[in-house]
Amino acid sequence: MKPIFYTKHTIGRDDIRAVEKILAAEWLTQGKRVFEFESKIARYCGARYAVAVNSGTSALHLATFAAGIQSGDEVITTPLSFAATANCILYEGGFPIFADVDYETGLLDPEEVEKKITDKTKAVITVDYAGHPSFFRELKRICKDRKLVFIDDAVHSLGALYHQKLVGTQADMTVFSFHPAKLITTGEGGMLLTDNKSFYERALLLRNHGITKEPKNFVYKSEQRKPWYFEMQELGYNYRITDFQCMLGLTQFQKISGFLKKRRELAHAYTKLFEGDKRFRTPKELAGCESAWHLYPIRIRDKSIDKEKIFQKCKEYNIFPQVHYIPIHTHPYYQKNFGYRWGDFPKAEAFYEEEISIPLYPTLRISDVEKIAKIVRSV
Repeated sequence: MKPIFYTKHTIGRDDIRAVEKILAAEWLTQGKRVFEFESKIARYCGARYAVAVNSGTSALHLATFAAGIQSGDEVITTPLSFAATANCILYEGGFPIFADVDYETGLLDPEEVEKKITDKTKAVITVDYAGHPSFFRELKRICKDRKLVFIDDAVHSLGALYHQKLVGTQADMTVFSFHPAKLITTGEGGMLLTDNKSFYERALLLRNHGITKEPKNFVYKSEQRKPWYFEMQELGYNYRITDFQCMLGLTQFQKISGFLKKRRELAHAYTKLFEGDKRFRTPKELAGCESAWHLYPIRIRDKSIDKEKIFQKCKEYNIFPQVHYIPIHTHPYYQKNFGYRWGDFPKAEAFYEEEISIPLYPTLRISDVEKIAKIVRSV
């Protein structure tokens, strides 16, 4: 039996042929496929601007840079996420301030966010945990009232719906990832969406070494007519993505609806299989929301069940679940440098202790789901 991991990319022959075509073309990078991919995702989500980059982490860095985060600024975010969500604050010299999560959903709790706001707070970064939209209405109100930049780490939630509107424009900036574990992939890749022209232009600068080739943006206007001239105006990075990656993204984009449909079918099958088993808590969608089901995070309610034994039992059947996430504030780096400790955010920590991400991806079969559920329940 082939191993079943918690996630798996879905690449077809059409994807491979499309990439091969670009590899034989004149432009491998900085060509028209990048802009085409940006335009497709922006239109799909209803955003005005998009900046494609080489990873979701880079896109998060674009967001904190565009937001103007500087040394001494505080940015409030969730501890229940991958380290990149907080690391992007550090890249610009900011200070990550964690706020606890809502215990039922794992989403950043707006009430906890309000408690953490000080005169140093510059922005809030929420995370659409497991593909479920955040508490956008409440967080957006807080940010508007306090004049804070609102950033949505939506690396899990491409295709998710919030009150009948696709995720992508609920915050001042939204960040997606195209890592192989995500809904669609470019191998590695990410994107920032925004309706704010100033944020967009700053993000473009950071992506390409802080360099602009737009004459209208030059500091030295006398150089505008020189065809070779460009200016480095900020300390930027090489976060560019290639044309063949974007070509893969374009063919994957055509499959979004099918991928979402299958993920939702599998998630609902899991929920039904665990229905009535009070030892486990299954994820629920909040009213007005439709998850993209990046993960299926089941949680252990029965404290007598050993999570490690579930992992061991699954491994015997060549099944490999995962845990999302080890809370960021518990990592040695954050404890050593910022003084965070276990016990600081009890809801996020309890969520972590209980959570297991069982396999969920489009090529998984219902029979696989039934087998996985049976094994987990047998422990």
